Amino acid sequence: MKKIKFLREILFLDVSGILYWPRKKTIIVADLHLEKSSFFASQGKFLPPYDSLETLITFKKKLDQVNIEKVIFLGDIFHDNNGYERLDKKTKNIFNAIIKKYRIIFVVGNHDKSISIPQIKTLKTYSHEGISFSHYPFYSSGKNKVEIFGHFHPKITIRVRGKNISKKCFVIDERKILLPAFGKFTGGMDVNEKIFQSFFKSDCYYYIASDTKLYKVKKNALK
Repeated sequence: MKKIKFLREILFLDVSGILYWPRKKTIIVADLHLEKSSFFASQGKFLPPYDSLETLITFKKKLDQVNIEKVIFLGDIFHDNNGYERLDKKTKNIFNAIIKKYRIIFVVGNHDKSISIPQIKTLKTYSHEGISFSHYPFYSSGKNKVEIFGHFHPKITIRVRGKNISKKCFVIDERKILLPAFGKFTGGMDVNEKIFQSFFKSDCYYYIASDTKLYKVKKNALK
């Protein structure tokens, strides 16, 4: 994990896309998009069918590696409002074991905004210790609000040995953290898209994920 200082807090970034807040014994994660493959299959578009199982097995392993009591989900945990019901027995057992073991803060996203999960209360936003946790950033509040969010699946394209390679990344400035998508088959939005200028300062940093390591790059260094 990559250690960073955010405001007065020590946080850790993981190559998988999760954010670890050790003082609060909390993991923060966004955009698992569980049951995306079954949603597309219902429309005659077929993806490998084990995305939810693989995503949750990986996620559970990450949770087991750290001392935590709480998980904050930042929306689009399921790809649609009926995704929880479509989980097969094995996958649902893993998900249910996670939500029973930890205190769960379930912030909904645009894909799962009306989802119903037993024993889970859903929220539009969540605030704790001066930080706003949401699926979307708050555009109307300008760049001074302290917030951690998902939704955009940020990716960055780098050129290696003459080839363009796309990698997911965290985007961070002094008051905001954008998490990459955790789930399989989630796609992404390039960080050079104009929309990122709406809520990040020009001197933000990208933490680019390889298979085993995160690389810190200042935005202006890529120009």
